[in-house]
Amino acid sequence: MRTMRFTLLPAAALAFLITVTSEAHGNQIEGLWDVVVWITDCVSGTPTPAPPIRAMIMFTRDGKVVETAGTPLLGPIPIQRVSPGLGTWQHQGQRHFTAAFTFFRINVPPTAAVPFSFAGTQTITEDIELSQDGSEFSAIGTSQVVNADGTTPAETCNTLAGVRRP
Repeated sequence: MRTMRFTLLPAAALAFLITVTSEAHGNQIEGLWDVVVWITDCVSGTPTPAPPIRAMIMFTRDGKVVETAGTPLLGPIPIQRVSPGLGTWQHQGQRHFTAAFTFFRINVPPTAAVPFSFAGTQTITEDIELSQDGSEFSAIGTSQVVNADGTTPAETCNTLAGVRRP
């Protein structure tokens, strides 16, 4: 009987650790995520004809966000993204989070004789809901452009789907 108890104890401990580890992601956003972003109409919520944007987002333990898109092009072609998005996230409770990050944009010259110039910034704000097991998230968000001259054109909206990277 003594051997049986010592055999069951490690097995029970391992089962407990596996359960705790799998539940650990349930209410946590920290980590690296593969994300797909669809630009949507802010009124109806329907996707625009623009192709989806791939991105990777890192949510750090101390509330920071580092985001990078899979393509540097944004909107009409003379504008290009030139930096990762940097920002912060907050836990709102349960599986609900908010995040905001900002990146720089430049004007792409039409010819080599015209230099690149600062076009402004773009700030993305997201309302995020994690799946029950914490391996996926869905989000809705807005995008606010601030041009180099300080003007702010119309806000755009988006929906996101994220999958946690191992």
